[in-house]
Amino acid sequence: MEIKKLRHYYTIAQTRPRYPKAALDKIQKLIPNLNASILDLAAGTGILTQLLVDRGYTNVTAVEPVDGMLEKLISLLPEVAAKKGTSWEIPLPSQSQDVVFVAQAWHWFADLNSLKEIHRVLKPNGYFVLLWNMESPRSLWVQGLRNIYERYENSAPQYRLGWWKAVFEEKEAGELFNLPLNHNQFEYDFLVSKENIFRRVMTKSYIAVLSDEERVAVTKEMEAILANPANEFSVNEENQALYPHDTDMFWTQKRND
Repeated sequence: MEIKKLRHYYTIAQTRPRYPKAALDKIQKLIPNLNASILDLAAGTGILTQLLVDRGYTNVTAVEPVDGMLEKLISLLPEVAAKKGTSWEIPLPSQSQDVVFVAQAWHWFADLNSLKEIHRVLKPNGYFVLLWNMESPRSLWVQGLRNIYERYENSAPQYRLGWWKAVFEEKEAGELFNLPLNHNQFEYDFLVSKENIFRRVMTKSYIAVLSDEERVAVTKEMEAILANPANEFSVNEENQALYPHDTDMFWTQKRND
């Protein structure tokens, strides 16, 4: 695999945010059985997978379609069952999972075939849980950065646009899952270095594909936002800034009638 790609997956693993304690507490209330069969679908480098293992869940399977992501996940979590697969072809038996998680990814494959396949692998009354972290507009400098890099999204079906919700409006979706979706939102602010703010932006799919010159231009624009006192960016004595995020959690259960 290309060194550039390996570095990209490593940066994702290092800079993408985890999920807040409040969200994990909510998950544990929904699924108190630590022996529950759990699927982390489109698991990426295993950010959520790791948190579930750390919470004490003993039967977690990660499924990821991208070889480089899967390799990184396996290197970080060798004790976790990890398989290559997609939302349209999940390599697990029917009615085998108590819960299916999709973190930071459902907007890429939010279609009826994915819902049918997730329904297939879930046990009766099994949970389907969606998670997203988003940089919060509660902060002026965060909103300023978003105004810069979101210009490059083009037609990408980003979470914030809400296009992923359309599939749940289809009649057949309501025959598969209890709708409407339940929703919880959690404020999630954490300390991070300025360098990692920039590195995190560079891992976004639509920024990673830009030319070197374009990425340099984006970096310069972001530097100007952070340097402007009106945007209220500051660091503490350890040179870290408080990075505001909001975590959205949507969940439902499989219908059995």
